[in-house]
Amino acid sequence: MVRPYRAGCCDIAVIGAGHAGIEAALAAARLGMDTLCFTVNLDSVGNMPCNPAIGGTGKGHLVRELDAPGGEMAKAADRACIQYRMLNRGKGPAVHSLRAQADRRRYQEVMKETLERQEHLRVKQAEVVDIGVEDGRVVSVTTHTGAVYACRAVIIASGTYLDSRTIVGEVVRASGPDGLASAPALSVCLRGLGLSLRRFKTGTPPRVNARSVDFSKMELQPGDEEPEAFSFSTGTPPETVPSAT
Repeated sequence: MVRPYRAGCCDIAVIGAGHAGIEAALAAARLGMDTLCFTVNLDSVGNMPCNPAIGGTGKGHLVRELDAPGGEMAKAADRACIQYRMLNRGKGPAVHSLRAQADRRRYQEVMKETLERQEHLRVKQAEVVDIGVEDGRVVSVTTHTGAVYACRAVIIASGTYLDSRTIVGEVVRASGPDGLASAPALSVCLRGLGLSLRRFKTGTPPRVNARSVDFSKMELQPGDEEPEAFSFSTGTPPETVPSAT
């Protein structure tokens, strides 16, 4: 049995360091709040285990809406993406959607460095298993090692972890993305607090061995010759990285 102990305090505890957790942690810290961002694995900060792309129809608009008030995703995309395409050019400008394929590992490096350099923000590798509530108010979070951090508020951005499972053919097993562990204890806690949880399915495209593909039978879809940046603050337009094939 793990014995809880007082490990510190903060103003805001953010659970998760994916897209949402990163933006939440940075926003809180930039407002001057002492912020703690928890992630199951520091190497998974900003991970994109499914399709390593930023933007696309609908989502491209959201990326820029995040960027307008100072968000980080668009800036990181312009530092880490390798191919940009403006979708729906054959339709009206209202549905033009920018999408960029990212260098997945580079994107993670950019986001992790951004978090680590942000004033008022600390990033910790730990699984949060419990949220303490007293008199209807959040007062703490507890990690799997028993570390208790007093806090004034909690932002849950757990993404595809929680009580997650993976489906490969007919094989279903408890797992987080990329073979990382799921976080079932937090799910139990949230249900105990009266919150309703629902399961949503994501789809991971298959990884194909390039040596098994006849590229001569495929249509080349190059990136835009003059890419448009995601971030309003990007001074030098990004460039599409030439394909090695």
